[in-house]
Amino acid sequence: MERARLTKFGADFVTTSRGGQLTYHGPGQLVGYPLLDLGRTSPPIGIREYICNMQKMIQGYLSSAHKLTHVPSEHTGVFLDPTTKIASIGVQVRHRLTTHGFAMNVTQEPLGWFDKVVACGLAGVKAGCIALAAGEQIQVHDVVEGVVDAFSQSYGRDTRKLELESAGELGEAILELEEEILEAGDWPKMPNS
Repeated sequence: MERARLTKFGADFVTTSRGGQLTYHGPGQLVGYPLLDLGRTSPPIGIREYICNMQKMIQGYLSSAHKLTHVPSEHTGVFLDPTTKIASIGVQVRHRLTTHGFAMNVTQEPLGWFDKVVACGLAGVKAGCIALAAGEQIQVHDVVEGVVDAFSQSYGRDTRKLELESAGELGEAILELEEEILEAGDWPKMPNS
């Protein structure tokens, strides 16, 4: 019934095995899906530590780059107050290999979609975004470099931009996906009701 209700608004669904229950990914968010072998980190880290580091990394980035202070929560993710969540974390780890990751709301675009779901199974929690909380005119591309740097520092990793044209099959697959996305057209706007 939930799938049918949300499909009427233009939502598509993908079923995954990661933690976190129902969420939204779309325009206005920075979605980061790190792929790491936790057994090969130096020193090796556990799953809980990996998730806690990700949460601390996002909190640190929001504080240093946007002067946003998080509030502690018993729930995974980053909260601006007890009922406003600005970033979600949902990770799957199999054989010490991570998939999925985090989504941080940058602009107001995701907020209408989040109003239509009980994200992460947290009734009474609403979505927030950097643009509103910090009072900034900001776009997703404005935060990418800062978040990548914060991730590099948090996990002790060197990062570099992937040059798609010289990345072989992976680059070709990404370019094909980008072309498919452009052909699909604009993302549906969330109706007011």
